[in-house]
Amino acid sequence: MKHVKKLLALLLALMMVLSMAACGSSGDSTDTTSTDDTTATDDADATEDADAEATDDTTTEETSSSGNDTLVASVTGLEQKFSPFFAASVDDVNVSDMTQLYLMSGDRVGEPVLNGIEGETRSYNGTDYTYYGPADVTVTENDDGTVTYSIVMREDIQFSDGTYADIDDVIFTMYVFLDPTYDGSTTLYSAPIVGLDAYRSGMSSLYTLLIAAGEDNTDFTYWDEATQTAFWTEGLPAAGAAFAQSIVDYCLTNYLSDDYAAYIGSTADEISTDEGLQVAFGMVMWGFAEGVNDEGLFVDSMGNTYDMANGEYPTTADYWNCLCAAYGDDYDTMSDTEAASSGLYTYLDSTYTAGVETGDSADYIEGIVRTGDYSMEVTTSELDATFIYYLEIPITPMAYYGDESLYDYDNHSFGFTKGDLSGIKEKTSAPMGAGPYMFNDYSNGVVYMEANPYYFLGEAKTKYLNFQEITSEDDKITAVVTGTVDIADPSYSAERAAEIKTYNSNGELEGDVLTTYLYDFRGYGYIGICADNVKVGDDPSSEESKNLRKAFATIFAVYRDESVDSYYGETASVINYPISSTSWAAPQVTDDGYQVCYSTDLEGNAIYTDDMSVDEKYAAALETALEYFEAAGYTVENGVITAAPEGASLTYTVHIGGSGTGDHPSFLLLSNASDALATIGITLDINDHANASELYAAYQSGEADMWVAAWQASTDPDMYQLYHSEGSTNYYCIDDDDLDELIMTARQSTDQTFRKTLYKSAMEIILDWGVEVPVYQRSENYIVSTERVNTDTITPDMTPYWSWMAEVYLIEMN
Repeated sequence: MKHVKKLLALLLALMMVLSMAACGSSGDSTDTTSTDDTTATDDADATEDADAEATDDTTTEETSSSGNDTLVASVTGLEQKFSPFFAASVDDVNVSDMTQLYLMSGDRVGEPVLNGIEGETRSYNGTDYTYYGPADVTVTENDDGTVTYSIVMREDIQFSDGTYADIDDVIFTMYVFLDPTYDGSTTLYSAPIVGLDAYRSGMSSLYTLLIAAGEDNTDFTYWDEATQTAFWTEGLPAAGAAFAQSIVDYCLTNYLSDDYAAYIGSTADEISTDEGLQVAFGMVMWGFAEGVNDEGLFVDSMGNTYDMANGEYPTTADYWNCLCAAYGDDYDTMSDTEAASSGLYTYLDSTYTAGVETGDSADYIEGIVRTGDYSMEVTTSELDATFIYYLEIPITPMAYYGDESLYDYDNHSFGFTKGDLSGIKEKTSAPMGAGPYMFNDYSNGVVYMEANPYYFLGEAKTKYLNFQEITSEDDKITAVVTGTVDIADPSYSAERAAEIKTYNSNGELEGDVLTTYLYDFRGYGYIGICADNVKVGDDPSSEESKNLRKAFATIFAVYRDESVDSYYGETASVINYPISSTSWAAPQVTDDGYQVCYSTDLEGNAIYTDDMSVDEKYAAALETALEYFEAAGYTVENGVITAAPEGASLTYTVHIGGSGTGDHPSFLLLSNASDALATIGITLDINDHANASELYAAYQSGEADMWVAAWQASTDPDMYQLYHSEGSTNYYCIDDDDLDELIMTARQSTDQTFRKTLYKSAMEIILDWGVEVPVYQRSENYIVSTERVNTDTITPDMTPYWSWMAEVYLIEMN
């Protein structure tokens, strides 16, 4: 996801990511070496539909694993937005996904499965798996430059109420996502579908128009003055307070501990029972308060003070005022940047989210064509390699979410009134679909689900599935051990790995009490170097500037192994290319030309040999770095740098978010690098930020020379945003015509082998610029009760795109 402040959690927990990780894939797979007669498929991005009926009192009071007919999984925090259209938080999406079946899905590395009906067999880690889905997709590149995606559905898909799905349900779903007033997180509306702009033009949400007009507007063509006054005095402030509360809730769920509570002079126990302290905690954790000053007063980001010792606390309205002060009238950027889960506008009353006609608009989308009861075509105006992923949409029941009486394809009516999604939003807390489970109820932090008897791959082996809130990371392991839940996903570290081992009699991660499933995180940790700030002269692209950055990169790279191992142990590995190793585009050690990054000298010769000791490698790296500095124009006398060339410096600063205490997997690396560089006359200052927002500001503003963070990869390895000269998050300030051409060429091809070759070349340019040092790929995990769950039925070879939820319908209890 797109939210920047949401990254605070991972950074304070020693990691920062730019987006949410997916829980799995929407495809279905079968290990073709298995002797199980059941056709096994995986639907991880496709979650099940919900049945609106509540269970009886006995069921809703049950909050723990209750025997061999119920599987209980932990979640961190639920917003109860379980809609396939409007779910935003990871946990809400997981709940929704269990009720949904997705039109198209991907495999264990996120590669799309285009032949879902008959299935596609692909190898992963030496094992063949067959992936199934509800549809086939054929891609045709037309002579006029357009691309047509032909979709054919299975004819036996049933929703959880027993009714059959057809292509009209898919068309209805697409039109909801493409409606001019749609304000959920799915971005299908940004795809280059032919005729989409004409359909979305001439109509806007009322709140969009009100914000654009401003509080002092005097033109009441589209609304009256009373509506405008109510919006600015009641509607928006109420939504803003709810938006602020959602951030507070997120911080409480993810960060409430005595260490962080100390920022407001309190304890975790005190905060957990005091609403005023909770708001203060959320503000300081999100960077909108300074904390408690020397006089014992709480100070917010506007300089307002609160005497909390005497019962004076900030409110969510105060928090909203701080947000407004920081962003002025730019509510869109505020929502996009600060949202912990749902955006600001999702908290507005439906009065303000309704569509208002402001001009001419097409009443249908030319590029979406129904070709049969179970088939359709979608045509895009250009070839976009990422568009195929947009087809990973749920097949939602129009009869439940929409109004079948309003569906008339030939007369351009698609199951709801254009610009009015109120009926769909009314179903937000009770999802329904064709997934493996159907929603029964939510009560006291627990979602109750029941197997969908009509699931197209067969009814789930375990009848009931519960998702139960476990808000503290520290409690997740014990929750599985004690039987509160059966599956959990504690944040993984060397310490937690050691804890897991203590519960098993064999002292291993897999034993008689707990079974641990490890998989690589979808992102990776790195060190960034800003080309505009670390350069020689005025040209960041010159060989001298590149040599300067590669001098630092060579030193950083050699200390990665010790730093990562000391922090993560066996739970992370060092990587050598600026891409997550979970991506299908990531170079493999066995590939021709694979090499350790920044391990060569000026002539391209390897600086390390297999028989070198660790200290010898450190010495070789330092010697090579000195050569790079000298080639950059630095003056070297007797092995020590005495002067810097014009535009360069003898001192640089690297920013890191180690909570001000060095608590970060790359902190030891930086310390060692700083010490080594000092011996040759270069000062590397380490700025360890206690508040993550200061780190964000440092590199996003272009102020930082260097910084430490982590990316979370998207399913498609498109590099435009990060590395293209016009990319919105190109904080490296890399500007290379050859790189831009490679990125754009890769975007315009659907040939994966060709694209992988292009991305390899692109990564070599990035490394040659010396603007990024890949550091580590860490592990994530699921722990399962060996005692209560038949672990032989848990999906094997999990990845970020393929979790246990991908084949949840195969899981059996002991």
